[in-house]
Amino acid sequence: MSRKAAAGLMLLAALGAAGCGSTPPTGTASAPADPTVKCHDHDVPLRVLEKPRPASELGPTGREALKGEEVRRIDDLPTWTIVEESDTRLALIRELDEPQAERQGLVFTHEFLAVERFGSPGPDGRPGWHMRSSGRCDLRKDLGELGVADVTLDPAARPAKAAREVRLLVTERACASGQRADGRVRLAGMETTATEIRLIIGVAEASGAVRTCQGNPPTPFTVRLDEPLGDRVLVDASIHPPRRIPAGG
Repeated sequence: MSRKAAAGLMLLAALGAAGCGSTPPTGTASAPADPTVKCHDHDVPLRVLEKPRPASELGPTGREALKGEEVRRIDDLPTWTIVEESDTRLALIRELDEPQAERQGLVFTHEFLAVERFGSPGPDGRPGWHMRSSGRCDLRKDLGELGVADVTLDPAARPAKAAREVRLLVTERACASGQRADGRVRLAGMETTATEIRLIIGVAEASGAVRTCQGNPPTPFTVRLDEPLGDRVLVDASIHPPRRIPAGG
């Protein structure tokens, strides 16, 4: 794991603190929730990233899964981290050598692989191993009902040091029939330090039972600050590790 990823763990854990539940009986303790981040729809426990176990340590079941249908050969097992290894599922993740920018605000940093047992039973009476998911992603804080969005600074309104408002462009990733997310962008969190302003921004789901997926235009969104921006850097803290919000192009 890179130094940058390690530095983001403390912030993400603090932003994702669990809410209070019922009081446990005397003499017992409720187990804390296992903090996770999202790689698309896949949960990745933070403990997996904090203390990675390389895929070169896979047991016989995991190595068998890598021989499943449509699973590409992996020759660099030590660079992959085991997310899950069971009798029915194998999930691996690795950090890309270099982040890959897909578009303004969208940067993939990791690659994920999931193999599962499903389908008709084979001669041994069990379903075979098959590829379930493979692709690149960025790691994101789970915002619950809010969807993921890519955030850039509005190029038409670069904030000055004295600014108490920051104008952003927010691009929804979920299918929204190619429409802007006006009225659905949410500021889910803001943390101010001496050097940064860390924002967590998500998008409420669009209405309508049927939505097409041709891509969405950016939506203007203004964040109001309690004090002037000054020399502080605007950071997207919905990403793991948090990353400076880029200028829109």
